[in-house]
Amino acid sequence: MKFLKKIFKGFVIFLVVLNLAIWFSGNTHIYKGLTDTYFQGRLKPTIDDPDIFYNRVLHAKNTKSWKESPLMNSKPLSEQVNESNKVFGTKAFLVIKGDEIIHESYYDGYSKDKISNSFSMAKSILSVITGIAVKEKRLSIEESVQSYLPDFVQEKDKDLKIKHLLSMTSGMNFKESYGNPIGFMAKAYYGTDLKELTKGYELEKEPGSEYSYLGGNNLLLGFVLEKVTEEKVSDYGSRMLWEKLGMENDAKWILDHENGDEKTFTGIYATARDFAKIGKLYMNYGNMYGEQIVDSSYVIQSISPVNVPDVAGENTDYYGYSWWLTTYKGSKVFYMRGILGQYVICVPDKDLIITRLGQLRSKEKTKDNNAPDDLWSYLEEGFRLIE
Repeated sequence: MKFLKKIFKGFVIFLVVLNLAIWFSGNTHIYKGLTDTYFQGRLKPTIDDPDIFYNRVLHAKNTKSWKESPLMNSKPLSEQVNESNKVFGTKAFLVIKGDEIIHESYYDGYSKDKISNSFSMAKSILSVITGIAVKEKRLSIEESVQSYLPDFVQEKDKDLKIKHLLSMTSGMNFKESYGNPIGFMAKAYYGTDLKELTKGYELEKEPGSEYSYLGGNNLLLGFVLEKVTEEKVSDYGSRMLWEKLGMENDAKWILDHENGDEKTFTGIYATARDFAKIGKLYMNYGNMYGEQIVDSSYVIQSISPVNVPDVAGENTDYYGYSWWLTTYKGSKVFYMRGILGQYVICVPDKDLIITRLGQLRSKEKTKDNNAPDDLWSYLEEGFRLIE
């Protein structure tokens, strides 16, 4: 009994010391991280519970639904993609040819009206919103970030331009370690003050000289947009993008605190059908329903490769302005991508869009060092379904 009391006393002392360390180190985001993952029986962030964060709504208005092909779902899915869907926990699989849905499948209680987390697909949507602001002449991507955000970017770092944030070539000394519980990205995802978190960083490399995938770039870009539009990013995106695309459902963008700032590197919750409309907008070079929402020149820049060395010294021919790039069977492909297997895949010469939402993605990258292997199964299936 005395032994058990000693163990219990030691455990209590450990908890007290641990909590003091968390508080005095300023890492209180750990509490929310534990509450929203381990204490919920999960090891990772959730895909379908936006209300664990404060959020802001992107409103659907003047809905224009996708057409459904008369032959929709007439071709069964292949065993290969069925297995991929099973292994990686697919929740939504949508294939669009032209303006018509030719295949639509949902799993585990999902439906065409259920929203799901986009994770880093939000980076591509933020790029689209930036393109709208460019079209409205609210800003130029050639402008210095420092001129808009002097509290975040020092005068000595005035060579940092908005285009460098879009292309992940900022040279800023943010860190992208998702496995570090006290790292920048953990604090950004679970923390409650993004503006305070993002202050104090500086250039460690010449802007435009190296590609390095850093979510801090998206935070700075969001603050710039808030400054030039005099609106919260979600409110501007709701009015200028979500409503204009005739989305079928409201979306949600998670915030750092109540009435706070969007976590612009992640966290847009929307449906597969509505995510697909972002792809359709860019397949149409920024035009939707006869309205030029984003200038075609900006779209072309967005889906063109950065072509600078990455941190491994390889040419970045796989990334544009927050869009991923690859090729498949001789066709150029651009796509949005989230860390748990969220994809909107666009193949212009096939007039093909494939949207996949789910719980996991492949950790292997055997065919293309920058594209997860499960991407190819969705592309292969999309090509097969439109034959």
